[in-house]
Amino acid sequence: MNKSYIRPRNPAIVSALLIFFFILNMAHPSPASAGKKAAKKKGAATATLLSQKSLRGARQGESGLTLDLNGDGLKDLVVGAPFAQHKGKTGALLVYPATARGFHKKPSAILRGDGNLGWSLVALGDLNDDGREDFAAGAYSGSGVYSSLAGTVTIYYGGKKPRKVSVLEGEHALDKFGYSLSAGDLNDDGNPDLVVGAPFHSPDPSLYQAGAVYVYFGPDYDPEKAVKIPASGDCSGIGFSVAVGDITDDGIDDLLMGASLKVIGYHGGTGSFPACPDPDFSYTNFNYNDTGFGRTIAILWDVDGDGYNDIAVGAHQAMVAGAIDSGRLFILKGGPAASTTDNCDSGGSSLQLLTVIDGAPDSGHFAAAILPVGPADGGIVPDLAVSAVHADGNSWLMTGRIYVFSGESLSGGPSVSEAKTILGNARNMHLGAFLAVVGDGRWLAAGAPTEKDNTGVVHFFDLSTLD
Repeated sequence: MNKSYIRPRNPAIVSALLIFFFILNMAHPSPASAGKKAAKKKGAATATLLSQKSLRGARQGESGLTLDLNGDGLKDLVVGAPFAQHKGKTGALLVYPATARGFHKKPSAILRGDGNLGWSLVALGDLNDDGREDFAAGAYSGSGVYSSLAGTVTIYYGGKKPRKVSVLEGEHALDKFGYSLSAGDLNDDGNPDLVVGAPFHSPDPSLYQAGAVYVYFGPDYDPEKAVKIPASGDCSGIGFSVAVGDITDDGIDDLLMGASLKVIGYHGGTGSFPACPDPDFSYTNFNYNDTGFGRTIAILWDVDGDGYNDIAVGAHQAMVAGAIDSGRLFILKGGPAASTTDNCDSGGSSLQLLTVIDGAPDSGHFAAAILPVGPADGGIVPDLAVSAVHADGNSWLMTGRIYVFSGESLSGGPSVSEAKTILGNARNMHLGAFLAVVGDGRWLAAGAPTEKDNTGVVHFFDLSTLD
């Protein structure tokens, strides 16, 4: 997830300030009823969550996550506010329980922390088998027992008020441990493993701030059993982005991470992880105009129909048509080309490029966030939501913009003009800092952390009504 830093076109698109949170009819709204509700409540305030003063500068919506925290079968919402101030500490998580009609007006819990808690979030499934889903939150400036300002990751058990279970910490000051998070079962033991990026870690003096990635094995995430993947001379700049998913159709998740002008990865397996110290597979982008390549990564579905899940990779600062910071999206093929080798000394294989989608010259930082959604049209193939957080919208600057591409069009390399578009409706929003599916899958939540003078907002959009 890249952290660089919406008069909707359709009245059925609903937005809500986290300061003033609407109850949304997200369970089974018809486009007509949603449109009436949006028109009626546009700009209205139905409840006050926290005072404007206490949230000013909090940047709510920098991260967000949906999961069933209370075991009622509905996906609740956790929102990161990594710059919230409280008694000299920085960072908070806001927990909004879901109902059949949307979310509660007020958070059921405000989890306060320090060190920019809420910069990153990831779901961990139900770790303690209590029927409630659990999660982890990153604080890239957090201090632990053994290191100050190295960064921390806090693991929470689900509940009406999630309970802090343990805290993982980085090795050295300013490592930014917790900058990126992902999770999946890498060793095929049935438990989700936690992957943590520390992009400013220095493995040795010759690799100053070249980064590291740490793998903690579930369900206990014992630091003594963790695996550290440090940067190397060939693979530096790691830790800004990590993603986990199965790209070989063997039923075991694989690990991918961004590196300088590369995406590298390790295959999961039933033995020790990783099986080899060097990456099992990689893709190198030799175009130096594709700045930021690998800062966002998402595991997709089988885009090209070959039986293997494919991979989306963003280069949010890529130059397009002479315009810097426009952004570009790459779709890479999973499958046999990414199969692991039997001999660690033989080197890894290369991922293959499927297609490229250029951002528009006015779509600054296209591919800042990537999320499979839907399909909103009731079809079988998912769609793909891609944000451009620096895009200008209408007469405003830096509103942000979200593109929703038809999944069936992806393998052909669609242009952004073919995508459905959601525009911001205020200046300096950075709409799309995070993207998440909410409700029955028809609704998209999008963070706008710099809106309202960096107080932050989360907006909701009915995907079934987009033009």
